[in-house]
Amino acid sequence: LGFLRALMSSTPLQREFNGVAVPHVVVWTGPPDLAAALEWITGQLTALHDALLRTGAVLFRGLPLPDASAFDAFVKVFDALGYTDLPYDRSLSFAVRLPVVGRVCTTNEGKTGGLVFHHEQAQAPFFPSKLFFYCERPADQGGATAICPSDAVLQGLAAQFPAFVADCAAKGVRYTALLKAFEDPRIGVGRSWKSFFGRDTRETVEARMAELGYTWEWLEGDTLRMTTPLLPAIRTVPGTKKQVFFNQMVAQITNAREFSSREAGTASDVQVLLDQFLRFGDGSSVPAEPLLLAHRLCEESAVELTWQQGDVALLDNYAVMHARRPFEGPRRVLASLATEAGQA
Repeated sequence: LGFLRALMSSTPLQREFNGVAVPHVVVWTGPPDLAAALEWITGQLTALHDALLRTGAVLFRGLPLPDASAFDAFVKVFDALGYTDLPYDRSLSFAVRLPVVGRVCTTNEGKTGGLVFHHEQAQAPFFPSKLFFYCERPADQGGATAICPSDAVLQGLAAQFPAFVADCAAKGVRYTALLKAFEDPRIGVGRSWKSFFGRDTRETVEARMAELGYTWEWLEGDTLRMTTPLLPAIRTVPGTKKQVFFNQMVAQITNAREFSSREAGTASDVQVLLDQFLRFGDGSSVPAEPLLLAHRLCEESAVELTWQQGDVALLDNYAVMHARRPFEGPRRVLASLATEAGQA
């Protein structure tokens, strides 16, 4: 079947980085037959894997994917590449999400507006390596998912703040978060500590935290203050020599502002907030200025994936960060997260 073709770099959906057009775009031009489309995809998995490794993102357009069940069937085709489902109830996602069907869940239940650039769950000791996003309904206005190559961000940081990048590589980072006993979908870090760790009592949650290497303390109101084990701030994309700014430090500025509303007397100054919720592995302060630059670099390198119904974006979570743009009107973009054997 020859119904799928790759768009060239002239498409406005792409930007070029070091001679590589991002994302790789494929468009189904055949009949609205899901079985035929999935059969073609199955035969092209090696080529799609290579494209993803090269670009960090593949956008599929025009596939006959009318609903979440069809998207679920699409995702399962990639099992042949060694992808393994990372269900929400086993993930360490801060967001409140709801299961939809099979491997599919919502993206960030209840929270509207934009989300800053981040690597999915990079603030956790384990995380997905691949992300599938599916547009069931695009927003009336706005609502694109933006992506940016993480290596471009790291290169920009190294040019202006080489000592900071060296500290990231040498020291690693630890993140601190506040979780309550109940879920609050109105905020970015709205998941409860019970849901986050998949346990129902303080005792079982403490056992899980100890297993994963967290430290913690219990605050008033049944709030958990937890700090992650030491995590890398720079990683190498598997299968490449590409180094990336793989962490959650840019998003932690937003998280810190959110956490501060739950702690009386916290100053609004970004550095003061960061010092409470983000530290290098040796306990030293992470300077805010390079992170503010990283945020600007993400925006300068952004590629906007403007959704159409039925679109699927497959992202290499190591290689690219993603963000959600503000939107108006109903919007429904669903997700499926995957890990791989031997994942770092």
